Amino acid sequence: MPGLIMMLAAAEAATPVGTWMTQERDAIVRIVACPGHASELCGRIERILDPTEADARDEHNPDPSRRSQPVLGLSILSGFTPVKAGWSGGRIYDPDDGRTHTGLDLRLDGADRLVISKPASLFILKAEVGKQVWTRVAP
Repeated sequence: MPGLIMMLAAAEAATPVGTWMTQERDAIVRIVACPGHASELCGRIERILDPTEADARDEHNPDPSRRSQPVLGLSILSGFTPVKAGWSGGRIYDPDDGRTHTGLDLRLDGADRLVISKPASLFILKAEVGKQVWTRVAP
């Protein structure tokens, strides 16, 4: 049985599936296969780390009918599909400002660092335009 547990832990470490602390260290996000789209990755806010924000609402949402929904449990990451260098084409919603960032890439930098970036749109540039690094946390 311990061998099976080690194999499962190694398989999870090779993908972004699991729990991650955001770069700002203000939330824990759980990344899973999207319901109904098993090849895509999705994620929701599993825990808010600042106790003063525990009851935060999605007050900046562009849809007024959603501004009273809790941030805790909010689905913020979606549509990341596997590519050779990681996962691509995804979206992340930021409840801090109500904006959805699209065309994002995910890639692992070791087992415990997840790099989220927006690739440069110019053909000549092979760079990242914005980047965040999330850190894996134990379940």
